[in-house]
Amino acid sequence: MAENEHGRIIALEAKTALQPAGFRRKGRSRVWIADRGFWLSVVEFQPSSWSKGTYLNVAVHWLWGSPPHTLSFDRSERVGGFVEFQNSVQFVPLVGQMARKVLEIDQIHRSMFPSVKATATILVNELQPGAYGEWAAFHAGVAAGLAGDFETARRLFESVRRHAASQAQLLLAYIDDPVAFRSYVRGIIEDERAYYGLGTLPAIVAI
Repeated sequence: MAENEHGRIIALEAKTALQPAGFRRKGRSRVWIADRGFWLSVVEFQPSSWSKGTYLNVAVHWLWGSPPHTLSFDRSERVGGFVEFQNSVQFVPLVGQMARKVLEIDQIHRSMFPSVKATATILVNELQPGAYGEWAAFHAGVAAGLAGDFETARRLFESVRRHAASQAQLLLAYIDDPVAFRSYVRGIIEDERAYYGLGTLPAIVAI
């Protein structure tokens, strides 16, 4: 059937382009993930409810949980438009282009977030006073704390009121003890890495 055919094409083209860059398919889904230490590079070849084909979403997922064991798209962009399946000759090169575009965006993300310090600088600076979401504040607070800026981390955690509030409150309990804070967050990251089958955090990643 054509539906099965276009799914196989997406899987094959994604594997060809993404696997050499460290991506692996999440089960039998259209989602691919790559280990970047304290974050995941996430790719979704998103289906449409109306047509056979795919959208492309590329995201960053912070491994300090939002909420735990949920593959949230914490920084996400849709790349291009919907690519409709008409036939294999037409569809293969278009999906191949999509998959190769992922590599460009992933490299940009890797250059932006090579360390928690660089990540904290970006996430905190992106926040607009009075206009940022609670998860944006939470993630920026975690990164700030890991980078040693506990004043900013405290302020951001205290600003969280709704869905992320319970996790922010847990981290506030460690905010006056840098060693305990880093140990607690590292434990969260290690738990998430185990959940996604990634093994322990590489020694070169400073947390």
